[in-house]
Amino acid sequence: MRNLTILLAAGTLTGTLFLAGCQPPEEDDTNKGADNEDTVPHPPIEEGRSGESMGNDQPGGPADGSEEEAGGAYQSAQKPGAAATGEDAATFTNTDFRIAVDYPGHVQKVASEDGKEGRQWHAFADGQEGRRLLTLKVPGDVDARFQLGASRNTKALTHCKDLPEGVTQESKQTRTIDDVAFTRFDVTRTEGDQYTTIRSYRATYTESCYAIDLIASGSGGQGQAADRQTEALETLQTVFDGVRFTE
Repeated sequence: MRNLTILLAAGTLTGTLFLAGCQPPEEDDTNKGADNEDTVPHPPIEEGRSGESMGNDQPGGPADGSEEEAGGAYQSAQKPGAAATGEDAATFTNTDFRIAVDYPGHVQKVASEDGKEGRQWHAFADGQEGRRLLTLKVPGDVDARFQLGASRNTKALTHCKDLPEGVTQESKQTRTIDDVAFTRFDVTRTEGDQYTTIRSYRATYTESCYAIDLIASGSGGQGQAADRQTEALETLQTVFDGVRFTE
């Protein structure tokens, strides 16, 4: 609602001067809502910040050059200052796609997949050509991986933010990674007590499609098994917090 304020100043000689101004509109809460997390049989991969989503999350993402495209209207998915640093950290850098990842040194780098060309550059590539830039595996008996891929292929760019089967437009979110707006969605697959959870982030930036997948597989349970799952997922989040663009 707009409030109109009229300022009246009486003139001494020539008459009366009217100045009219409009106050800024009150914030509209119709586009805000709490994040809806899927129920999964294990500790969820936590976001960097919890709370309400800011801005309109329209299918296909915001228009190029808008404030949303620059990340100005959305919450960050990363925890400030939580990236791995110091002697216990390692850094991956890809100058071609202008992206870097600071990650804990004890995380295992899957060298055989670095720079892999092909159709499996992200979890739902579906025939799109791209490059797997980095795969990191959390040590231990829980299969927890961080995967980073990118592509400048026309088809990959066109379908960069497409949602996989079973994910609805209403369930997707928009979060920023290093101030770049990403579409985020979750996929959970279960068979008996076995699960696979994929938390995916997609963005078009610097004329490239970027795909980040946090993947955790294992079995639901309690006690030490659940503790190991929680620890692995926290390590994945630390890797995710270290993602940054170099340009």
